[in-house]
Formats: sequence, C-alpha cells, structure tokens
Amino acid sequence: MDGGKITEDTPASADPSKDLRDFQDLAIDDSTDEKPAPKGKKRKNHRGGQKKKQKNGQESIGAAAESSKANDGAKRNDPEQMYEVKETKNKGFGVFATRDILRGTRIMCEAPLLYVERHKAPYIPAYFCKLPPKSQKKLIPSRTPCVKSSIGDQLKLMAIVKSNNCKKDFTVAVCYNIGRVNHSCLPNVYHTWNDIIGRATAHAVQDIAAGQEILTTYTKGYQPRAERQSLLSGRWGFQCDCEACNSSSAFGKASEKRRKRLFKINHAVALHDQLLTTGPFGSAAEALVAVIESAKLLQEEGIHNMELRVAYENAANINVNMSNLEAACEWQEKALEVAAACAGTDNVIYHEGQETLARMRQLMSQRKARR
Repeated sequence: MDGGKITEDTPASADPSKDLRDFQDLAIDDSTDEKPAPKGKKRKNHRGGQKKKQKNGQESIGAAAESSKANDGAKRNDPEQMYEVKETKNKGFGVFATRDILRGTRIMCEAPLLYVERHKAPYIPAYFCKLPPKSQKKLIPSRTPCVKSSIGDQLKLMAIVKSNNCKKDFTVAVCYNIGRVNHSCLPNVYHTWNDIIGRATAHAVQDIAAGQEILTTYTKGYQPRAERQSLLSGRWGFQCDCEACNSSSAFGKASEKRRKRLFKINHAVALHDQLLTTGPFGSAAEALVAVIESAKLLQEEGIHNMELRVAYENAANINVNMSNLEAACEWQEKALEVAAACAGTDNVIYHEGQETLARMRQLMSQRKARR
C-alpha cells in the first residue's frame, strides 16, 4: 500500500517445571501474520459462541460475522454501506466510515483483484495480462488493456504488488478497496489475509464514528518515530503526520516515550529464548512484569491490534512457565478476545488460540486431579 492506496506512483524501490514440559509444544507467536494451514490438512472450524446482535445490526466480536460460510461475510455485513472511497485533501484516495462502526466489526471482506501463488510469482505480469480489462484498469489506471504489457506497465505493476500485497509468504494477493486504506501510527482497523476464507479482511479495533477515516498501520507499535518514518519513506514514499508523529505535541512526546520503552521490552522478550528461560530478565516473574507493562503501554498508546494479543499471549506463556495455569488461562482468554476483534473467529490465529486455551485448561484439570 502506498499511503494506503493503489497508485501508479508507488516507489519501485525481521530446569523447566513438569507443567511446562507438558506444554512445550505450544508456539509463541511473535508476529501478527496468520499461518497458512499445512497442505492436505483442513483446519477445524471452531465456533466463537452464539451470535449476539448489537445496535445497527452489527454483530458482537464474540461471534463476529464469521460462520463456515464466511465468503458471504461481505454481504452479511453490508460493507458497501459501512464505508466509501473518496479523495482526501493530501493523501489521494482514502476510505471513510458511512455510519458508526463498533469495535470488532468486519468492515471489509474482499477477494483479491490479482492472486498469484508463491511458486508462480515470477509470472505475475502474465497473470496480470489475463485479468479482465476492468481489473487491469483498477490496478494501473493509465493502462490500455492489451495482450502484452509494456516494460513500464510491468514496473508499475511490481511496485503496486510490493506496496499493496495482503499476504506475507511471497504469495501475491492485491485487493482494491483494502489497498486504499491509508496509514496511521494510531490505527482504528486491523487488516490481514484470511487463509481459511481466501479473502482479505479489515476489522475495527476501536469504535469508529460516521465520517471518520478508516486507517490501518504499516508499522509496529514498538517502533520509535525515526524508525517508523524511515520505513514509511523508504518503502511507501511518504512521511506520516499522525498525532503520534507530532514531536512538538504533548501526546507526541508521551507517545515517543512509550514506544521507546515498548521497543526495549520487545527486544528483551525476543532474547528471552521464547520465554522458556530467564534470558535478559532476572526471573520469570520479572519477565511477566515486563510483558504486562507492554500490554498497558499499548493500550495507553491506543494500539489494540494483534500486538496487544501477542503481549497477552506472552503473559499467558510465562504463567505456564511459572505453573500459574489459572492466570495463564485468564491471559489467553484476553488474547482470544483481541484476536476475534482484529480478524474474526474464522481466522487461523483465533483457532490456534482456542486450541492453546484448551490445552491450558486440560493441564489445569490434570494438575488438580493429581492433588
């Protein structure tokens, strides 16, 4: 995404306890990317509970709008009525809410205009030429559809793919509307690729008022301002001017202090040997204090996306390390709630989080039975 929009100007240019040994197969997810299902294996379709309706007909995050017929999610949530694409003052096109949207609502559920599997990535231009003329014009507005594309068109196409790809495993999935969602270091939506339904989704991570711009983020919450700006200018060709990037405002100064602290905690946790040894911390208890602090800092900063889920899961796993299984379950439940709000209950990360919580509860039951 270039400033959140598909454009032709996109630059072409990371001794354990018995309970822990029983639990060692649990993965510590330190990314916000979904994991594809292994070949030949279908993921279980876990349910997040019965659907609950909220005002304006929006569904609660407990069930979100994700059933096994998730491909109908766009129709079910009427995303056409939730947002509109229009020009902004200084960022080209942007996406704006057309009504009040509650946290956890699936705003977008979009099939890609261009989808190329990773082993066929060298043939992206050929796949582009096979698209209907209307789709080609959406990706490259100045292009005259033809059988063969020019070198200039191919360079534009590869720049657009690089900046707007919704997948992270070298597979190409470029979506038109999600590609127009602009960036903010203080996002109000989280967008990701959903391998289960084969679509890109965008969910509100906080309540959004009618008329408010819908904004995602291309950076990490723990990155200091200079690092964020360097990434944005180098890859997407723009400088962010959100409130967190305003170095002269009170919020901007407080934001930078929080993010620098988050950076230190994140680095220490990364060196913590997947939280199974003390690493840079003096003890597991000290590590737990640090990850709980990171969760609080993210909330103070207004970041309620998958980074918050990771902080909660880290706290859950440290509690497993300390044999505090009841507390571990509580933290894992918090992580699940964030995962549902960010990506829905038909999402791989949500399913894996459910399986993790089930193992924690099973271990807790086994320990109680041994007493």
